[in-house]
Amino acid sequence: MSLVDTDLRSVQEARILLEHAEESREVLEGLPGTLVDGFLEALRERLLPHAASYAQLAVDESDYGNAEDEQALIEWVLTELLDDVYAQMPTQELYSRSTTHSVEVGISKGTVVSLLPDWLCIPTMLSQLVCAVASKSPIIFSARQRTHATCKAVIEDVRHVAAECHYPLDALTYLELYAPEGEEWLAAQPAVRVLIDSRECEHIHVADTTGKDVYCASIGNNPVFVEQTADLALCAEEVVYGKSFCYGMLPGAEQSVVVEQSVDEAFKTELKRRGCYFLSDEECQRLYHVCFREDGRTYRELIGKSACDLARRADIAVPGSTRVLVAEKPYVSERSFFSRTKYGPVLSYYVEENWRDACEKCIELILNSGSGNALSIFSRDGEVVRQFVLKKPVGRILVNVGTGMGAHGDGGGRVGPRPPAIPRCPRPSPLPDGKARLPRIWV
Repeated sequence: MSLVDTDLRSVQEARILLEHAEESREVLEGLPGTLVDGFLEALRERLLPHAASYAQLAVDESDYGNAEDEQALIEWVLTELLDDVYAQMPTQELYSRSTTHSVEVGISKGTVVSLLPDWLCIPTMLSQLVCAVASKSPIIFSARQRTHATCKAVIEDVRHVAAECHYPLDALTYLELYAPEGEEWLAAQPAVRVLIDSRECEHIHVADTTGKDVYCASIGNNPVFVEQTADLALCAEEVVYGKSFCYGMLPGAEQSVVVEQSVDEAFKTELKRRGCYFLSDEECQRLYHVCFREDGRTYRELIGKSACDLARRADIAVPGSTRVLVAEKPYVSERSFFSRTKYGPVLSYYVEENWRDACEKCIELILNSGSGNALSIFSRDGEVVRQFVLKKPVGRILVNVGTGMGAHGDGGGRVGPRPPAIPRCPRPSPLPDGKARLPRIWV
């Protein structure tokens, strides 16, 4: 019997997948737009009925998150996100702009490699898949053992649809023989032009990124400021919904709330009405010792659990309707996990005398972990909003909408109208014929 190391086999498979992906680029360039659109529409029709089973399969294998919420995200990707992709300017089509006497064209950047996360892996995969297909970019997916079987099953369904639509299969592949060495080899290759690493705090290290666009995902240490003129009921609804969605594992999920003192008690009342439980100092310590290591890192087996489950493990008696655990703290500490990103439905709560002090507190929170990617402010005072927008070192600021849902530009499956939000990236400006201009990097 011949024995071959798994790492060597994984590297060999990665090499073959990359070679085939590069060869498929020429085929993709020649595909008519009608075939691409037909494939995307077929994906919607064939995968959407299986959203619930995909979500349940992912949660059962990974033991992270909430199947109902993950199903809502999958459905959102296959409906609203896909519609947004349709509105983009088609790849390899020329558009003239009479105002600037220029011509624009959208082209693929090249082969994409996606390292999928251990939670929300299916909506992550499908959203990247849709964008890769629309931009005519080959994409290679890889998932670790925790979600490997689930991702493999979904990509097999995708490839069956692709074969029926005559879409090149070499442009949609999956690293079946997983090993860290195979992923590292794949990510380091010059032929890979876009690397998407969605694995939060365990990003892969690429020694040479020359000519390569690298995107690293994170939940982020995202604060919410509640100013005295805010609609407290709306704010509480947004914060609790975003923080409890998929048990706090949504990228951009709220991590802390900074409240102006004059509305502190009223806002606490609104939070409690919506399922928030405020922990005592002793209960905070019990939660810390159960869920977190000495260095402040979360035990991976306790990531993405419900508020009631976390409370039970910490021997804290909470009502069965509890959705979020809230820890009120007087100051930000580098050593305290309550001041960092929390991978679950745990929210930090700070009270400040005025909006200026709250502004400084938000900056402390953002800089404490170096991973703040969003901030939300609830206020009806335009000048206060303006000052927050000017001062905060974050990638996006949202007004009167939570960071969890607002950062995605939608409600992730929630029914009903939502407040306006600043989307993750600026919307492409319209062209004269009503189409949208393709972003310079579209993956």
